[in-house]
Amino acid sequence: MNLWHKLRWYANLAKDIVVKPTYNPREFWERRHAEGHDFWTVGRRAFDEEGNLAWYKNLAQDLVTEFHADGLDLQHLSVCEIGAGIGYWTRLVQDLGCKRYLGIEIAEPAVQWLRPQFPSYEFAVADISEKPLPGNWDVIVMMHVDEHIHGENFLSALRHIKGAMTPTSRFFTTYRTEPTPSGLAYVEYHTQEDFAAVFPPAWIKRVPQPHDGDAMLSISAAHHR
Repeated sequence: MNLWHKLRWYANLAKDIVVKPTYNPREFWERRHAEGHDFWTVGRRAFDEEGNLAWYKNLAQDLVTEFHADGLDLQHLSVCEIGAGIGYWTRLVQDLGCKRYLGIEIAEPAVQWLRPQFPSYEFAVADISEKPLPGNWDVIVMMHVDEHIHGENFLSALRHIKGAMTPTSRFFTTYRTEPTPSGLAYVEYHTQEDFAAVFPPAWIKRVPQPHDGDAMLSISAAHHR
């Protein structure tokens, strides 16, 4: 990490911890996406762009490995992403041949930027905690987004995701293996037990991490068979 990035990160971290600004999700993410569309916007700010790219790559490799192990060929499956952000996961599923994709994103500046990047895909400005997903989806992906949906809104978001799943759908999400305080107003970590407040425990499976990506769950009624 270069010196400029360290100074920028520490200054922002100090402000977030000391000032503890009120977290309004839509305003927060619209402000961030209005400033740019890189890992500083959505990634781990302790890492620079190169560090974030390596961090994301590990998780992406674990996700693709699980797709293959679970027999999921995205060329023939629909994908809905919660928190499309800067399009990292959008590009991944595009590279895997996905033809029907919907990206849900709370920040309008992000969607305005994403649409010309992926003209064959659909994007919608929406808060998953407020509005059900349209239709049913074979695969739903939510990577490092759950921690930015807090309290009852988190449970509401999960209920909306569950409502868009069929008996064979898969929902992939990152999570925390142990309860973890964040110290930041915009971060509230969730464990497997938090997801089990909406999804039956038998639906929830921990995804292997052969590439040392962050902890991830695969949630599906099919896991109960």
